[in-house]
Amino acid sequence: MEHKSFLTQIIPPDRRVRMLLGEPRKTGAPLVWSSFLLRQPTEEGLLLYNTLTLELLHLPAALVPELETLTGEADGRVPSLQAGPAASTGAEGGEPPLRAELRETLRKKWFLLPAELDQHRTVLELRQTLRDMEPPPRGLEKYTVFTTTACNARCFYCFERSWQPRSMSPETADKTADYMLAHSPDMPFRIDWFGGEPLMNRRAIDRICGRLREAGARFESAMTTNGYLFEPETLSRDLALWRLKACQITLDGTEERYNRVKNYVGGGESPYRRVLGNIHALAAAGTRVMLRMNFDRSNAGDIRALTEALIREFGGEPRVRAFASMLYEYENDPASLRTPEERAELHAIRDELMARLEAGGLHRASGLPRELDWHMCMADSGSMITVLPDGNIGLCEQYAHDHFIGNIQSPGLDREGMEAFRALHPEIPACEDCPLFPGCIPLLNCPNQICHPQRRAARENDQKRSMRMEWKRYQKGRTTT
Repeated sequence: MEHKSFLTQIIPPDRRVRMLLGEPRKTGAPLVWSSFLLRQPTEEGLLLYNTLTLELLHLPAALVPELETLTGEADGRVPSLQAGPAASTGAEGGEPPLRAELRETLRKKWFLLPAELDQHRTVLELRQTLRDMEPPPRGLEKYTVFTTTACNARCFYCFERSWQPRSMSPETADKTADYMLAHSPDMPFRIDWFGGEPLMNRRAIDRICGRLREAGARFESAMTTNGYLFEPETLSRDLALWRLKACQITLDGTEERYNRVKNYVGGGESPYRRVLGNIHALAAAGTRVMLRMNFDRSNAGDIRALTEALIREFGGEPRVRAFASMLYEYENDPASLRTPEERAELHAIRDELMARLEAGGLHRASGLPRELDWHMCMADSGSMITVLPDGNIGLCEQYAHDHFIGNIQSPGLDREGMEAFRALHPEIPACEDCPLFPGCIPLLNCPNQICHPQRRAARENDQKRSMRMEWKRYQKGRTTT
């Protein structure tokens, strides 16, 4: 951990990024603030986060006014803190030494940059270099397996609602396990069970896991499920056989609304109560459960009530977490698109819900990344695939009918198709000075990557929550050592 009298390093920079960037050249040009900075006031001063180098710094309150003096022009992004006069004073007629030292330190760390530097181009070139340096994967690290495209729920909003039900046969399940053994040799890997509702074809899960265990494969699994079909009588056996470490379960509202929206085929007296019981059972058995609360303007009030109900039910349970998720917008579905006012309203509701979940012990802000990611998701990772019920191989959960790159019975994969999934979306003008741009990988073929000011603001808020969390963690560590 780096300490100076005026600056505290909370998180060091990404080593690879700093190695490739080097030190900004002294050109004699005026210095400007990096476009890739986030600022977050604390009671003690100000956090500065560089989203390019990933370095997090803290400046004491007494020195925050000095930031206005470092570039020769006012910076409206610097909070006006009620601190006393700046601590740096020096000989009359000359620059205070501490101010000069602060400026030079921030310049070397890529927080202050020459005005002539094309910062946007620098990020693009760095990203390409990181991609070029990436070694080829020695095997596949994750398989998203569609055991079936059938589902026992009939949610009106589901992007899969028009899919034709198909289920994986025992023969295809065996071949899927063999494919995993061949393409993840002597390495740990993960299986994500997906659907449809994956538990509607638990036989396929049993066969794949049984075959892998017999072969001594090092795997574990997770599942995206509505949680209804877990059976208390077989739960311990299932979790052990499947090595199921985590589940994501969607809740669409409080009991009455949930039961109406899910509209389960053959549902019992209260599916909502059954699912809550299964969540308790999963957590008690050691499986982590993430609760996803889907909402839009029509059910926002009910989701607020659900938030309170879940806090009462699970608040403080270490294996249960929850988050609020707006229903997606899709560029190819005009009916799903919202106005800027609607987006702003929904993002404000999401911020409110997430803050309440955090206060109630059901959410914890994620930490800031330690390495700059140049992959968006499984589609451009090069080490993750989807396996459909018929054995076709894809790269995205939302493309289950087309865009295949192979089959588990074929010897190779379509490299041209894989590269197509890595293609980047044409940038919008707002990318030029977006502070989140270094960590944003907009894929051309992604159906739900609609960028707009409200989404960018929400992502900034999430990052700032993480900055505050890292600062609290640092303070806690300092007081206990």
